[in-house]
Amino acid sequence: MLRLETLGGLVLAGDSGTPLPIQRRRLALLALLSTAAKRGVRRDKLVSVLWPESPEAKARHALEQLIYSLRQERDEPLVAGPDPLRINHHVLAVDVAEFEAALDNNLLAEAVRLYRGPFLDGFYLSGAPEFENWAESERTRLAGLNRAALDRLARELAGRGAHAAAVDVWRKLVLVDPLSSNAVLGLMRCMAELGDRSGAWREGIAHEGLVRRELGREADPGVRSLLAELGAAKGG
Repeated sequence: MLRLETLGGLVLAGDSGTPLPIQRRRLALLALLSTAAKRGVRRDKLVSVLWPESPEAKARHALEQLIYSLRQERDEPLVAGPDPLRINHHVLAVDVAEFEAALDNNLLAEAVRLYRGPFLDGFYLSGAPEFENWAESERTRLAGLNRAALDRLARELAGRGAHAAAVDVWRKLVLVDPLSSNAVLGLMRCMAELGDRSGAWREGIAHEGLVRRELGREADPGVRSLLAELGAAKGG
């Protein structure tokens, strides 16, 4: 089965996992379909996003050529449906679809594993500003879902007493959302539970400095309160 990787880049991989050579606009078409699930995408929208400045007849012909080429990749076509079009998931697995399905089924650890980076990170399609706008919107939406999944997973792990595993997840959330007081508080508390109070204090100090530099204000009162508690305990 082929696989479309959209989180952390944009790659069409073969059965062995090796990236396949494919024209960029074909990749862009697959990307547009990747987040549409069963509802698919109407041809009119695909034309307007991929060829915004071309005459309609020319753009529609270009879309037909793309669809034809994708349907020749395998014995079964990668793209299904006359209109709207959708991914044929019998022959093409899509990471972003798996990510959202994992969230729908509350499989938080699986969702976090699947999210390897920003949607279509580093992929650019020249002459298609509407595609770039759509990609940025989806990138923001999916990044928000990932942050929420990390937060929920870390809280669930901490609630079960799995503080070491929770620390790993909190660190991932701090990495993608370094100004989040909730994330750094969760990290500090779990580190303190594991006996690493000095490490927790250092994390809080680093966050406090970052907030001052980036936002020009003091850190969240909860962070400052925990810092004071940890500092007192270590004699600081």
